[in-house]
Amino acid sequence: MCVSGGTPMVRSAFLAAAGAASLPLLVQPGRAVAEMSNSARLDAPNARAADIAMRSELVQAQWNAGRELASSIRDALLRADVLDAMRDTRPHYQRRYPTAESRVALRDAFAREEFVAPDAPVEEVFPPVGPDGIAQPFWSAPGSAADSHHAYPGGLCAHELFNARVGEQYAQTYAELYFGGRPEVDRDLCVAAALYHDIMKTVVFQYREDGTFTPELTIAGTGGHHVLSGAEAIARGRNARFVTVLLSAHAAPSLGDEAKVATWCRAAAMLAGVDPVEYGLLTKTSAGYALAQPPSIEAFINHLSDHDYVLTVHAAQQVLPMLAALAPRFGIAAGDAVAMNWWRLRIRAHVADVTLYHELLRGGQAFAEAVERAHAKSTI
Repeated sequence: MCVSGGTPMVRSAFLAAAGAASLPLLVQPGRAVAEMSNSARLDAPNARAADIAMRSELVQAQWNAGRELASSIRDALLRADVLDAMRDTRPHYQRRYPTAESRVALRDAFAREEFVAPDAPVEEVFPPVGPDGIAQPFWSAPGSAADSHHAYPGGLCAHELFNARVGEQYAQTYAELYFGGRPEVDRDLCVAAALYHDIMKTVVFQYREDGTFTPELTIAGTGGHHVLSGAEAIARGRNARFVTVLLSAHAAPSLGDEAKVATWCRAAAMLAGVDPVEYGLLTKTSAGYALAQPPSIEAFINHLSDHDYVLTVHAAQQVLPMLAALAPRFGIAAGDAVAMNWWRLRIRAHVADVTLYHELLRGGQAFAEAVERAHAKSTI
């Protein structure tokens, strides 16, 4: 993976540029590792997480699978943009706010609309990035907060890949059952929106020295990454239809929840510096704002495809305490929270929470053996 074009850096060059600790290198980096390499300079915790992700065959495979799925998008412009968003995670929306004063002004505008509290931290609307404008790569970002789904290096890859594959299958099923197999449902849009809709988790959920993540601000009643990702799509030139589909992930635009999606569209447009009515997202009504167009089938599909969390949050909550109980076997002191956090991040990057949960259901011995295998892989 190369941020600014050209030949991807080899893994050793990436680690040197990232300033990571002196960690042993893979002897023979595979194709996935080479493609994952990144020329960005990361801070130490994000670089440490990137190293964990690059050591994981599971993460490598999911990164490649996600790129291949994005490459299958037939629309050339959309395909190029999705691949670029996955490759270059610099938050384009932040470019409109180069000064501290402009960022405070946006936070205050959000507060006037009651999207955030008046004292909301400005740095949680504009999370800090590295000197190259990148906080962390797509492929090493977590998929959610520390006690939630896919919360480990590479978790975002897994989450977005799952959503995109499910979105593709929903599109195919709707076409077969309701349209005689005709391509009336835009498969490309379903795949692209799923891969794109959490892109700003790369700035929201950054790794800290103690192995925890930076906090997420609630914006307009939902996780801040949702609105930030919508703003990023606008900043990157995606049209109103795409943005509405993307922002339907957290609520279906029906049964009374249309207002939620409209609010998120308004917040994203404000952050991106566009008028939501002129952009085609919303229409002005006597009661406020409404979606400019009836919600598309693709918007409902993007909402439906974002439900892996139903299982994965539960799996994580069952697995995490069991990992803590096993950690002393691997030299992790029960009272050493930092070592515990980073060890669990390593384990979960090598074996998914759902897989561990399945082994837990089979019995304690099966779970312990799965953790032992993951630990062995993570120390190579």
